Amino acid sequence: MYLFAHESFAALARTLTADDWAAPTPCTPGWTVRDVLSHVAGVSDDVLAGRMDGAPGEAWTASQVERHRDRSVDGLLGQWAAQAPAFAEALDAMEEARPPFDCHSHEHDVRHAIGRPGNRSNVIVERAGFGLASIGDVGVRVVLELDDGRVVESGDPASTDTVRLRGIGTFELFRSRLGRRSRSQVREYDWSGADDSIDAVVDRWFRFGPATDPIIE
Repeated sequence: MYLFAHESFAALARTLTADDWAAPTPCTPGWTVRDVLSHVAGVSDDVLAGRMDGAPGEAWTASQVERHRDRSVDGLLGQWAAQAPAFAEALDAMEEARPPFDCHSHEHDVRHAIGRPGNRSNVIVERAGFGLASIGDVGVRVVLELDDGRVVESGDPASTDTVRLRGIGTFELFRSRLGRRSRSQVREYDWSGADDSIDAVVDRWFRFGPATDPIIE
């Protein structure tokens, strides 16, 4: 999973222009596309070096951006490519699934910033329902009816209080759960159920975020 996320991001990165690298990324306010690369490459660098103080907080990610600010893009991509296999092995050993999703989410942050959507159907996006149990401890049954026909359930299966979301796509699920949608955007999905129960689910929807402002992709 991580090797896929790395190569997917790197393949896009190799096509970017100087203007692309300088573009601000609305999904990560205050960063440019170049700063996003510093972060995603910095994660593997920090983990393999044991620099984990404050991870995964803002100070930790900011240090990655600052440490790599003067590196050339080619140099940083080369370092990341050299470290990715060992990092992927470490993730497997730790049974840690979050970094591939984080890395791929940042690829789409970049795509959004430079107006180049794509790559929305792949193994990572298709597993977008990961961690759904985190929204299931609100005492209700949660049913997601994906637009590809799959049904994902969480929460209390015996509850008579059911919150249902119809017709959400895997890419929308992936992006929103990782904080690339505002709360109001998620609340406007095709929900059914009691309003207070829906609000409780939406409050727990975001693994990161929500976004301060609406994000349209």
